[in-house]
Amino acid sequence: MPVRTPHFPDLLFGAAARLRRWEGLLMDLLAAHGYREIYPSLVLREPVPDGTLRFFDGDELVALRWDFTVALAGLLARRFPEPPDRVAYAGAIFRRPAQPWEAVERFEVGCERIQPEGEPSAEADVELARLLLAIPAALGLKRAILHLGNAALVRRPLEVEGLPPVLSKAVVAALSRRAPHRVREALADHPAAGRLTAHAEALLSDLNGPDTLNALDASPYAGLLAEEREHMDRALRALLPLLPANVDLRVDLADVAGLDFYTGPTLRLWAPGAQQELAAGGRYDRLFPELGRPWQAAGFCVRLSRLLDLAETRPDLFDQP
Repeated sequence: MPVRTPHFPDLLFGAAARLRRWEGLLMDLLAAHGYREIYPSLVLREPVPDGTLRFFDGDELVALRWDFTVALAGLLARRFPEPPDRVAYAGAIFRRPAQPWEAVERFEVGCERIQPEGEPSAEADVELARLLLAIPAALGLKRAILHLGNAALVRRPLEVEGLPPVLSKAVVAALSRRAPHRVREALADHPAAGRLTAHAEALLSDLNGPDTLNALDASPYAGLLAEEREHMDRALRALLPLLPANVDLRVDLADVAGLDFYTGPTLRLWAPGAQQELAAGGRYDRLFPELGRPWQAAGFCVRLSRLLDLAETRPDLFDQP
């Protein structure tokens, strides 16, 4: 089982074997669907954000890889004139934790689906969701919950109303607390307070399944979000016939986690009894254009470190190998 030194995990016998087995199973699953592995350097030499682990290589300040998606994006933008359509990765990232009990080193497996700008993305989004549905069975997780969301359901109304960043953050914070009345309080006398409060109430009205999309009828932005709603409806119709017996599908219209990064559909995998998501991803179409490449992208990451902790504390949630 994992034994933790401060921030850095040591994996002993069973946990180490489980990590390697899970990595192999997931990478084989991705390879079977056409995803080819890329392994970006562990050391980053370009400017990096706060929270990374930094050290000096001679006189040069460098950092350890803090995120696979960002590292891969930089590598792909530098090395490829045309985007590879499917890439996969496995390994560790190093990030200073928000909580003292969290580890600095975290193990992950994931994939990215990349397309030229303007290419229809609905099929790619469904492809990623179908892959994520296969993850619980591959890892022996007895039951799981897949949450589908769409960052545009919050992002687009905020952009249309022209809210400054401080007010946008206040609205997002209120939605993350599942408190629509806080939206009105945060906006005070702003002209959009009533519209955004009504929208928040619509987003938070139902989390039971496909019928959740009907809640958007009550939103003042229903017309603005018609395309996003249709996109989610098509995805649900494609996924429901394929839903494994051990996976519940839920729709979360008010998913705002990572709103500064995600631009469209979002995916989050949970397990009953888990305090944190075990896998997450979605569409992030702004990443490559910021690097000078007119490409669209979506992907997901399986957080193996969290799964290892869950297997240690709740072994009853897993089939015995």
